[in-house]
Amino acid sequence: MKVWKLDGDYSGRLCFDVGDGQQNKQCLYNFHDKNYVNDWPGLKVTFTCGKKRRDILPLKNVTSFSSFGSLFICDEYAKEKISEKYNCIQFLPVEPIEKDINETTSYYIPNVLTTAKVLDEEKTKFKYISDKYVYGIDKYYFVDAVKETPVFYLNACDYTFSTIYATDEFKDYVESCGITGFIFKEVFDFDDPDKEYPLM
Repeated sequence: MKVWKLDGDYSGRLCFDVGDGQQNKQCLYNFHDKNYVNDWPGLKVTFTCGKKRRDILPLKNVTSFSSFGSLFICDEYAKEKISEKYNCIQFLPVEPIEKDINETTSYYIPNVLTTAKVLDEEKTKFKYISDKYVYGIDKYYFVDAVKETPVFYLNACDYTFSTIYATDEFKDYVESCGITGFIFKEVFDFDDPDKEYPLM
C-alpha cells in the first residue's frame, strides 16, 4: 500500500475574487483547524486569474487555488461521489463569479475533518526552522494505522501539516469514479519503505 500527497489541477488559475480577498483569507485560516464549520459565510472565486476564459476550458472536477498550497475546490459531481463513500469531509460552498461556470454546476472547498498521528516520528526525517520548529518532511515513515485512514491531515511532533494525504483506497476510488483534476504525489510505499523520493 502507498500513501500520497493530495493536490489539485492548477490549469484553471483559480483565485478568490479580489473584492473579498482579505476576508476570504481570514475565513480560510479560521476553518483550517480541521473542525466542522457551522458558520461558513460562503466565498466568491474566479477561474480567470491571469488567463482568458478560452484558455482554461474544459474545467476538471477538481481545481487548486494558485496561492494557497494544497487548497482546492471540487464540483458537484466530485462532492456527490466522495460523499457516497466518505463522511469525513465537509463541503463548504463557494460561488464562481463567472456566470457560465456558476450556471453549470456548484463548487465546494473540501474541509477534511480527520487529523491522524500515523508517522513513526523516530524514523521520519523532519525539516526544522532554527533546529527547533517542524515545518516540513524530507522522508516519511508511516505506521500501519494509516491503512485505516483513507484521507486525512497529518499531525506529528505536535504540529498539524496543511497538506492533505490519502491512501490507495481513496486514490483508487476517486479514479474509478472518473473524477478528474486530483494530483496524487507518492510519498511512502509499505512494500519499499526506504524508497527515496524527490524533495517536494
